[in-house]
Amino acid sequence: MKLFVKIMLFVFVIIGTALSANVYFSRRAVSEGMSGQIADSAAAAAQDLAQDFRNAIASGKELDGIKALHAFTRKTGAVYAGMVSPEGTVIAHTNVALTGGAMRDPLMLKGLRSAAPVSRRVYHNGEQVVDAVIPVPQLRASGEDLLLEGLASPNAAAGYLRVGLPLTSARKAETTIILNLLLVALFIAAAAAALSALFARVILRQVALLGEGIKKAREGDYSFSVKVISKDELGEVAESFNSLSASLSETTVSKKYLDSVLESMPDPLFITDESGVILTANKAAQEFSGYDFQPPGALNLRDLLEAQAGGAAEPFGLLSWSGRIKELDLWFKGKDGRRLPAMLSAAFIGREGRRQVVTVLKDTSQHKESEARLAQYLKEVETVNNELDAFAHTVSHDLKEPLRGIEMFSGMLLTDYAAKMDPQAADYLGRVVKASGRMRRLIDDLLSYARVARVRNPYENASTANLAAEAAAAVSALIEERKASVNIAGTLPELFCDPVKMQQLFQNLITNALKYNDKPAPRVDISAEKFGEYYWKFMVRDNGIGIPSQYFEEIFRMFKRLHSRQEYGGGTGAGLAIAKKIAEEHGGKIWVESTEGEGSTFFILIPADVRKKP
Repeated sequence: MKLFVKIMLFVFVIIGTALSANVYFSRRAVSEGMSGQIADSAAAAAQDLAQDFRNAIASGKELDGIKALHAFTRKTGAVYAGMVSPEGTVIAHTNVALTGGAMRDPLMLKGLRSAAPVSRRVYHNGEQVVDAVIPVPQLRASGEDLLLEGLASPNAAAGYLRVGLPLTSARKAETTIILNLLLVALFIAAAAAALSALFARVILRQVALLGEGIKKAREGDYSFSVKVISKDELGEVAESFNSLSASLSETTVSKKYLDSVLESMPDPLFITDESGVILTANKAAQEFSGYDFQPPGALNLRDLLEAQAGGAAEPFGLLSWSGRIKELDLWFKGKDGRRLPAMLSAAFIGREGRRQVVTVLKDTSQHKESEARLAQYLKEVETVNNELDAFAHTVSHDLKEPLRGIEMFSGMLLTDYAAKMDPQAADYLGRVVKASGRMRRLIDDLLSYARVARVRNPYENASTANLAAEAAAAVSALIEERKASVNIAGTLPELFCDPVKMQQLFQNLITNALKYNDKPAPRVDISAEKFGEYYWKFMVRDNGIGIPSQYFEEIFRMFKRLHSRQEYGGGTGAGLAIAKKIAEEHGGKIWVESTEGEGSTFFILIPADVRKKP
């Protein structure tokens, strides 16, 4: 994503947030102001009828109160009205059922403490009204009364009116005010967005010029100068780039000097084209190999290199894939026919289409140094793998906690409120429960996969026949359900292994054989035979559905399934990946041979004793 788009997205998020807040608080302020005006208008109307209200409050008679309230509702259009004593007792109400009761809700309590009207908006019979508490002022005392009774409390009232005032007349004005405020806010937001875009363009113009200069420098053109269009920090960066480019242009070394550097290098160095044709080689390369590499292009470096390990990647193929090679051990074929041990490092130079390859060889006759370096690499790889396994274990545990809550509460909703839900809602909730269960199984399998590498159980001599029998016993319910038979040969050997993980390997393969089996009587046969001097080859054969040959390797990948989740009992596709990891941890390997519709045979090659493995 372009930087300008990112900046504008950020600006729009800020402007949108500010606009939303402005609309919300403006609408709230207008609503409260209009409600206050309506309540004040009703208070003025109540002032005109104050004497009638005081008389009704003083008499305490419901009929007197009803008459006064009737006059008030005609004057204000109130949808309901009630007369309340200073103690909160309802003297009269247009809803006669409330007469004689007490009003102690928060708004009423607030009104009893206030000398001015208080209000809020509520819904009454589906219509929004202003619910207001209006004090009925006491009759102003005469001088004689003041002498005899003293001053009354400034907040004292003869009583209170609890009324519901319609909003119909104020709704249009309120909407107009809010709309005008919104238009002003939108205008301000548009202006801010336009100014932000203009400002971003100005800034990014300098950035674009810097990018163009960097591209030129990468291509070797150090004479290019970036135009400085701003005097801020970006302008200072552009000036620094120009200074650096000028310095590089002045100090660029000559080809003759570079040739002298290459010739003086103690290690063999070759420069070839992308196909491996040797264009030039230094003096050390000639001394190391015995070739004079003349004329240029007479030899191909590919023909002189040979991998030390069978099946290793060809160096130039690896270079094309990764872009560079660092310290690859191989053999170099000398002119006298000797195979010279060497360590190769290579990288591309030049532009696309005109690239060349610089290759440096290092004599590795001193094998101890090479072996020490290799051991260090293996240690670093093991450390990284352990850290990744620990990370996967930690993340999986952290994921299980909220997932357990989702699954539990979704199940409770289905159980306790199924009768109250429409079918579609129940279906959606059921899908949530199923998805949560599948996610939990995925996490459990991920934990099992991580545990194989993370947990190091002690190795000991163990009977694989007993381990296979224990694995079959662990899935006895599945065996009985499928009416299957699991046959374990008595010739299974004793191995020096991790018995816990070997049992898990057998259990995963037995479960897999029974699950993916469409025969009325599934059958699993477990046998073993000696393979060479150090290995045992185990066979787990079934009469199941078989596996297409193009998937022989893919089925051992984590969470790889060949069928939909609804077929063959679901599952996550982790069982065979775990089995492969266990076999590899024991220094062995696992593979499969299968015929569709007839069954599969899984082969597991395991050293008899990893301590004696060559």
